[in-house]
Amino acid sequence: MNIGIIQPYSNGFLDVVPEGEDSDYWQIAAIHINGQAYCPTPRLYRSEKAALAKAAQIYDWLADHSHQISNGIYNCSELQLILWQQSKLS
Repeated sequence: MNIGIIQPYSNGFLDVVPEGEDSDYWQIAAIHINGQAYCPTPRLYRSEKAALAKAAQIYDWLADHSHQISNGIYNCSELQLILWQQSKLS
């Protein structure tokens, strides 16, 4: 059973999970940067490597543009996805 991958990246980490048990498809669960978690529009990737590559691309974009996210949501036309900033649990 594969429960997912959490990979350190820059000053944060990337979190990807398989679509389901024994699935070859993966999705990005969250991108963690500067103590915040961001979740992209759900999308399936053909491999763990493809999901991690897209998550890294999103992380790099966030590193330069996180100030553009207001009210916890941002429609990123450049990456063709929506990002939700997850609230921290108290």
